[in-house]
Amino acid sequence: MAKEAVFKDGQVLRFPVSARVLHSIHTLSFLVLLYTGLARMWPDMSILVGDDLLLGQTIHHIAAVLFVALPLIMLVAFPKGAGRFLKELASWDKDDTEWMKKFIPWMIRPQSVKLPPQGEEKAGQKVSAWMMIICAALIAISGILMWTAQNIPAVLVRWMYVVHDLSMIILIFLGIMHIYMAMLFPATRRGRMSMVTGYVPEEEAKHGWKKWYDGLKKEGEK
Repeated sequence: MAKEAVFKDGQVLRFPVSARVLHSIHTLSFLVLLYTGLARMWPDMSILVGDDLLLGQTIHHIAAVLFVALPLIMLVAFPKGAGRFLKELASWDKDDTEWMKKFIPWMIRPQSVKLPPQGEEKAGQKVSAWMMIICAALIAISGILMWTAQNIPAVLVRWMYVVHDLSMIILIFLGIMHIYMAMLFPATRRGRMSMVTGYVPEEEAKHGWKKWYDGLKKEGEK
């Protein structure tokens, strides 16, 4: 596979093919988990699997294995990219703190609030990503314990249902916010096709991830 150009036609490569594939499959598995999980709580929603509870449960378990296994596979298959991403999530500086302070005013009046420069991941993206990682881990652990309920105390199983459902509710909220910021919010929707093409407009990159963009430009000039 040919290497994708970092700069092309006034755009900047933000997401390589591997990231786009991971995002697509992970999103699909999440949606399947959400639907099959809700269908078990509200049977009227189970029109796609009918009254076959075993089929719904089997689909849920397959999606769960995919949801958990795929990020681990990507860690092994692309250790450099995964390591860089985790290192970026673990970084935090005064600009990130200032960004978080200004986030709500910026959401209300984006044209009137100047946000500080950001790296490859904005402060809000870092916080959201860590919340997603923690919730996904809790969903995976609680789901495994629920799957093997016959081997653990009943009181623990009941608590795992609570953890599982609360973690999923938080993920749903984060997912809605993610979709809104990526697709609908006027100040950020210019990059809404980035998970399809991999690219964001240079102006969007300069505005949203200035430190990251400046670093790419400096590398390109060497």
